[in-house]
Amino acid sequence: MLHKKSSVKALAASVMTAAVVIPVANVNVEAAPVTKTTFKDVTKSHWAYESIKQVAEKGLVTGYEDGTYKPSAQVTRAEFATFLSRVFDSSERATVSFSDVSNTHWANDAIQEGLALGFIKVEDFSNNKFDPNKPMTRGEMSRWLANGLAHADADYGKAIEEMANSSLTLIPIPEFYKGGVNKKDLPYIGVMLGTGLLSGYEDFAFKPSGNTTRAEVATILIRFMDAMKKSPKDFTGLEELREVAKTGTNILTLTNYEKSKFGGYEDVLGKQHTYLNKTGVATIEHAIFVDITGSTAKGIFKDMFFDESEEALRLNRNSYRIFYEYTFEPSRDVSFQSVRNGSDMHYASQDIVEKSKIEQFKIPSPKSYINNDFKKGENYRFWGANGVKNGGDVSGRADDGSRFYYVIPQ
Repeated sequence: MLHKKSSVKALAASVMTAAVVIPVANVNVEAAPVTKTTFKDVTKSHWAYESIKQVAEKGLVTGYEDGTYKPSAQVTRAEFATFLSRVFDSSERATVSFSDVSNTHWANDAIQEGLALGFIKVEDFSNNKFDPNKPMTRGEMSRWLANGLAHADADYGKAIEEMANSSLTLIPIPEFYKGGVNKKDLPYIGVMLGTGLLSGYEDFAFKPSGNTTRAEVATILIRFMDAMKKSPKDFTGLEELREVAKTGTNILTLTNYEKSKFGGYEDVLGKQHTYLNKTGVATIEHAIFVDITGSTAKGIFKDMFFDESEEALRLNRNSYRIFYEYTFEPSRDVSFQSVRNGSDMHYASQDIVEKSKIEQFKIPSPKSYINNDFKKGENYRFWGANGVKNGGDVSGRADDGSRFYYVIPQ
């Protein structure tokens, strides 16, 4: 789909494990503190058996008096506050009063700990209500977990701020272009994807409004405790997202290229480049790299832009795929093919984005090479695809002389 620039809104804007989320009745009270570590409704063949056993052994999530764990039950706010408070085991407490959480409420102490540590933010709640029995959404869980990481390591907090405050932030979920996500949740979802705490479903959707089961939470908590021991720099995916938020590209994080003294993408973003073939004026807005040097695609953006089943022949050829976002003002009615012929390859991509990805992620991209879809007098914003051999030239120049130039050191 081609989007006219005037109509495109850049949206400043799991762990979906193998389990299917099965809606069940809300659990309005905490599971009885039963010290069992195995449960009659979680057999060894259950996909989350080991995670459930671990969180039970650590006392993070308990079972019920009838010997069950209820793995398919949705997790409420009160429950998740309790689980995270057990992970931190802090003596800090806030003194915030919610109208629906009394001082004697079974989860009040955990909620006050969460507020004190910052993984729960009072400004996220309205009308002085916490709604303790409300099932946690995946967007909400992303905020709590990301804030929890920020408490453990301030650099996670910086990562959240970088993505929250940048117009360049790009989060690889279909909801980014399709809608269905609160813009304020995007940085937190970015931290989840970047660290692997939460991921998308089979169709890559994140489903921020979806809920999470007790089985899934067991897996999340194990991963969360592991992430707390690590720095953001230990997660390549998260570092890619941070680089994009800062510079519009992930080239330095994902590839062996280094920026030369002549400049980087951040020096040319939004600056006009007049095509040598006089078809119009363009700007580069993003340059997203996917590593296809090996037999499988790599990088946080691979699922958003690269279809391994449709583009298998591109793999294992020691090259990178580059996905450029452009703005374009044509000087005459012109096709995608006409623009690319005789133009700087990094300012005019050789290929359109694979059709399956256009449909899955609603990526604005031309659907035809030969139709004159670009009309004189209109402004467009769209994505195109290029390739570069590992070690090949990655350079370009804007009309004002600004340049980007990357090399692989010998």
